[in-house]
Amino acid sequence: MNPLLNLARKKLQGRKTIAVMSAKGGVGKSVVSSLLAIALSREYNTLLIDLDIHTMALPKLFGYEGSLHEVRKEGIVPFTINEKLKLLTLGGVVRNKTVILPGRNQEKVMESLLGTGAINEELVIFDLPPGLGDEILVLEKVTDFLPVVVTNPSELSVKVVKYLLDYLAELGKDPLLVANMSYIKCGSQIIRPFGNLSLHGMGRKQPQIIELPMDETLNEFIGKIHEYKGELLDGINKLSIMINERMHQT
Repeated sequence: MNPLLNLARKKLQGRKTIAVMSAKGGVGKSVVSSLLAIALSREYNTLLIDLDIHTMALPKLFGYEGSLHEVRKEGIVPFTINEKLKLLTLGGVVRNKTVILPGRNQEKVMESLLGTGAINEELVIFDLPPGLGDEILVLEKVTDFLPVVVTNPSELSVKVVKYLLDYLAELGKDPLLVANMSYIKCGSQIIRPFGNLSLHGMGRKQPQIIELPMDETLNEFIGKIHEYKGELLDGINKLSIMINERMHQT
């Protein structure tokens, strides 16, 4: 194992780890990882690590776009969201510069961020890039993570998420599945814009599924996602309970 991966492995040893991922972009993965980190930080000292080096959405969501991490002897110091939640992101290293990297270099950036970040929290949540790239394998080398797969119930998303679930099954992982943007609440009515496409029977082993609604107020909280109190929170809280149950089983 290379030195950076070895450092990352030592830093993550004994910590609870969750990887939020998606088979394709545009399904709200970073919003889910942000709200999940906020929910779980009520119980655990939590570090949210942005490994989605293509979009770096998390600094935008939390109001740290353009800010730089401080670097100390112990490594890259995460941003403080509140007393129990911190954020570590490539955006805090390169600021607003566009980062375009070939595959192997993406892995090296991940390794560098994990190896040089100051990781001291009990719970670490990773926001991974979309797709079935080597990022999952890099993470698998350094920690035994619980996967949370985010999708939406569109026909295309359902088709591609099956590949990701099968891939995780090959790694021996038992993921939780979040069906984001599944429905709209309209008074007492529930409207399903993607129809009643079922997510049951997905993958080799049926994952537990949480459905989240669409919420048009979400855009108002870009830059202050930690202040969000909208309709997604019921499902996010249910997801955090499921995760707690899983983590207490190990």
